Amino acid sequence: MKNKLDAFEKFCAELYPHELDYLLSIQQFQKEENIKILNLIHYNSKNPNNRLPFDKTIDKRTYSYIKSWIQVNLEKIDIDIFYDWVIETEKSIMNDSIQSDQEIILLKKMDEVLPNYYYFMKFYRVLQHYRDYLIVRNRPRNYTIVSNCLERYKSNYLNSQTLNNKMNEATEKVIFKKIWVSEEFETWEKLFTNVYYNEAIDGYTRYRALVRLTILYYTNREFDKLLQVYEHLDQQFKKYVFYSKRILANYYANRAMMHSKLNELDEAEKYGFLSIRYHNSDYLLYLINLCDVLLRQGKNQKALEIMISSFPKLKKSGNFYYRIGFVSFYIKTLVANKQCVKAIDYADVFLNGYKKEIFEFRWHLFFTSYIDALFHSEKYSKIISIVRRYKLIPKEKQMKGTPQYLPIIQLYHKASEYMEGVINSEELKQSFVQHINEIGQNRFRHKRVLEVLKTIESNLPDIIQEVFHENQIL
Repeated sequence: MKNKLDAFEKFCAELYPHELDYLLSIQQFQKEENIKILNLIHYNSKNPNNRLPFDKTIDKRTYSYIKSWIQVNLEKIDIDIFYDWVIETEKSIMNDSIQSDQEIILLKKMDEVLPNYYYFMKFYRVLQHYRDYLIVRNRPRNYTIVSNCLERYKSNYLNSQTLNNKMNEATEKVIFKKIWVSEEFETWEKLFTNVYYNEAIDGYTRYRALVRLTILYYTNREFDKLLQVYEHLDQQFKKYVFYSKRILANYYANRAMMHSKLNELDEAEKYGFLSIRYHNSDYLLYLINLCDVLLRQGKNQKALEIMISSFPKLKKSGNFYYRIGFVSFYIKTLVANKQCVKAIDYADVFLNGYKKEIFEFRWHLFFTSYIDALFHSEKYSKIISIVRRYKLIPKEKQMKGTPQYLPIIQLYHKASEYMEGVINSEELKQSFVQHINEIGQNRFRHKRVLEVLKTIESNLPDIIQEVFHENQIL
């Protein structure tokens, strides 16, 4: 028999904890049943593996009311819904087709959209178009109202515009220049930090600063600093400045990656599952990050189940950055589930079909996964052949000196050469020590290299143990 609350339970399962935090903060219910239901939704949202059932003795109309109340109140603060509205209004103005009811709403919004509103800048520009529309139609009353509003917030708009221009200038250097002297890092860090924490400016500008601060800290492996920023952002989400499911999903995904880097895997898993509750264009990326966490926890079968269930999404995606990432982790997941032959076959087929795209977007991630599968299958000669054919070592060495540099391919290649009799044990050990030393003291890169050596250890236990012992590596 169909549960009469199936639709309601499905709706609630897709709600985020921060959405419920906000709803609880604004509710003014008089009926005890309404508060009881909302509190239970809140609990279930934060405890997805221990959901409690809803009371079926409560009238179904009460559940319908709660669902409608939630939808209405979230839509009121959803910045994506506001953006759709403001774009449609702008289109009507520019096409000279704005209707009186649209004008009434636009004028009313002037009292609501303050300088710290997320899309304040976009709204301000639409008002500028509307003022032009009014003046040529000789409508002095509305023209005066709009002009006064524009004048009142002119300095706020210009300030936000200036800050965005500064960030635009910095963005290319932050994203494409992979290493800075400390003074440069501090300059960008100070700019983005000051903008993000300034609650007087618009949310869009602040969030742009947050995204760039995230990239800055990720690039330089400053995850402890990033945690402080995200703890602040966590409280901001309980208000309404940054609210949309899209942004919340992105936040959860970023927190999952951050906790993963900090080796806080339970937290990473929690946020990873939250990030995939909402299916947006970045869903595959979020899913990849979650599966990486599950693999690190030894939850290999669960990771494989999630990846297989997401193949329909993969086939529809035209984003090769995400597709290559997905395939790379699918190969890793197959290896973790002792399906190495299937992993290698899948990698071979994908490489033959998308060689150009692999080298354009994520060659290092793909080949490290592929070579790892080959190493587990003891196909050492094939590893040597692939590394030589695609000139992978020179490519990997080009990243040397950057925070992204990891000599993973070189480690596997040297181990394979030893297994094929090309080099002796002393040459292999010296090579391993050299690669350990050249990555510096960064604990995150150091940990990743040790993980690779642990994998190699399964085939070369004596040599790896000697390297660890002689160099006092734990």
